[in-house]
Amino acid sequence: MIYAIIDIGSNTIRLSVYKVNGDSVKNLFNEKSTASLAAYIEKGEMKEQGIKKLIHVLREFKNLISNFEDISETYAIATASIRNSCNRREIIERVKIEVGIDIEIISGEEEAKLSFIGAAVDAKSGILTDIGGGSSEIVVFEQGKVVKAASLNIGSLVAFENYSSNLFINNDEKKLLEDEIKLMMASNNLNRTRYDVICAVGGSARACLKLYNDYYNKEAENVVITLDGLKKLIKDVMEMTDRNKLDLILNVKADRIHTLIPGMIILYRISKYFYADIIKISMTGIREGYVYHKILGRG
Repeated sequence: MIYAIIDIGSNTIRLSVYKVNGDSVKNLFNEKSTASLAAYIEKGEMKEQGIKKLIHVLREFKNLISNFEDISETYAIATASIRNSCNRREIIERVKIEVGIDIEIISGEEEAKLSFIGAAVDAKSGILTDIGGGSSEIVVFEQGKVVKAASLNIGSLVAFENYSSNLFINNDEKKLLEDEIKLMMASNNLNRTRYDVICAVGGSARACLKLYNDYYNKEAENVVITLDGLKKLIKDVMEMTDRNKLDLILNVKADRIHTLIPGMIILYRISKYFYADIIKISMTGIREGYVYHKILGRG
C-alpha cells in the first residue's frame, strides 16, 4: 500500500509518499514548498493571500500525487498555522471545495506525540522537541512512553515575525525572544530535570544541524550537536556583519535565510532548560509518526 502525507506547517508545506508493506515503511518521494503561512496571520486570522497560497501549493501537490497511480490514500494534516487561525473552518472548507483534499487539524499535544513516534528515539527516557515555524512541541518520555507533551506558541517563523525588526535578529531582540521562551517553558509546568541528550526533529533542527556541520567542518552524516558548540555558533553568527550572515546562510540553507537564527536560538534555549549537553537530530518526525500511528496503529 502507498500513502501520501501532506504536512501543512507554519513555514513549509511538505509532501511525503510512503510505501507500507506489513510493518515496514519506506519513504519513496519528498517535496516541499516554503509557503510561510504564519506570515499571513493578522489579528488571529489567515488573510486571503495566505489561503490562496495554501490552495495553490496543495493543487501542485495533488498533481504530483496523480503521478503515483497506485496511491491508496492521501492524508493532509495541519499544525499551528491553521490550528491557531480563527477562520480555520473557512480554510478547511475552501480547500475541500477548491482542491478536493480534506485537512485534519492536529492539536499541539498530538503533534508532539506523533513527532515522538516518528523520530523512533532509541533512548528510554529523555526529551524530544519539534521546532516548527509557528510552534515548538516538547515531549517528556520515560521508559519509552510519553509522560508529558507541551506545545509552545513560538516557532522559527513566528519568532522572526514577532521579534526581528530586520532580516536578522539583533542582540536586544534575541534577549526578548529568550525571555519569552523561558516564560513559556515555565508556564507549561515543564520541570527542569536534567537530561544528557535531547532529540530534535523538524526542518529547523535539520537546518541548524546543516549549518553546524558546515561551520565546524563535520561530516555530512553527523547528527549530533553539542550545546557548547551551538552556543558558540549562535554567538559567532550574531557577531558577524549582516553581509557575512547572508553569505553563510545562503550557502547552507537559503530558504531559511530569515528563520534559521531564530530557530537556533529556540533549540538552544529548550536544550539549556533541561541542562542537556548533547542534541541529537532525527531525520524523521511527524509525517512518519502519522503513518506509524494512524495507519499502522502503533504508539
